[in-house]
Amino acid sequence: MTKPEQVFVGCPFTRSLRKNYDRLKAELEAETPLRLVLADTTSISSTDSLLKHITELIRDSAGCVFDVTGSNPNVSLEVGIAHAMPADFLLALGTRKPRTSAERKRSAGRAGLDRMRPIIADLQGRNRIEYKTYKGLKDQLLRRYLGQLPYMKRWHEFERSHRSYAPFALKLFQDIRASGRSAPRRLDAILAGSGISTTALTRALTHDRLITVRRGREGGYFYPAKGT
Repeated sequence: MTKPEQVFVGCPFTRSLRKNYDRLKAELEAETPLRLVLADTTSISSTDSLLKHITELIRDSAGCVFDVTGSNPNVSLEVGIAHAMPADFLLALGTRKPRTSAERKRSAGRAGLDRMRPIIADLQGRNRIEYKTYKGLKDQLLRRYLGQLPYMKRWHEFERSHRSYAPFALKLFQDIRASGRSAPRRLDAILAGSGISTTALTRALTHDRLITVRRGREGGYFYPAKGT
């Protein structure tokens, strides 16, 4: 059972790569209903707790993206967990060579990242994308993987059928990601002056199984239940 909107991202914690995925998370969560979860483990000190945490994130995700640039051992471990479940995943490999002597020195340094280190043998045959720029990374991920997830297919259908609703739906998703749910009064504020009623928007979103509506004191608007 998975969270249909959630995508797990495993990447080396080097500045050059992490900034790409921080940007990817920010942009995709502004442009789509997806929730990207980066494997940020700095607050977890126990190895057992870390392994459990990563395993749960991967298990609960509809898809996973692992950046294997530099054959990072932590990312390789995450790929192994996903493969053993099995979970659906795609590999990403940066192939840009350092352009300047300073970049080459940084990549060769102890804290740097050897982008051109061969991908580990066990991953050679896996489906993957190769990229040299951030744009190439984002475009290929959307076209070849993220756009094929069932939840994203439903989102694209919603966009085609309700183009004028889409910007307001994205604001609703942002509110749900921020607090776990959205409330009717917050959705009323999102829709103020738009001419779109709360009923019309939520009916369209529930029809395409993009949100669920719960009644009562703890009710509101939520991402769909696991596995839907």
